[in-house]
Amino acid sequence: MKLIVPVGLEKRVDGDLHELAALVNDHACRGPRLLVLPGEVFTELEAMEQLSGCRCRLVAGGGVHGAEGCVFILAQGTQQQLLAAKALVDSLGPQPPCQV
Repeated sequence: MKLIVPVGLEKRVDGDLHELAALVNDHACRGPRLLVLPGEVFTELEAMEQLSGCRCRLVAGGGVHGAEGCVFILAQGTQQQLLAAKALVDSLGPQPPCQV
């Protein structure tokens, strides 16, 4: 059995997760904690690849003026695969900003 862990690309972290968890989970630290889950990470890249057949790569992330948390994804494939990827992205439509 395998655990699939859905993770948005905006949550990506560089470095060894176990080392980071040990640092932030230390009793002397304050603030959020980190729980490392064993499993297979499944991001927007894997979702787009499975749904369109394209090869997808993260090019950039982040932004300002409403683009905070966004990602720029490069999709490569046949014309049919690229049209499927575009239809998938277009189907998501514009998302309203978070209202806190």
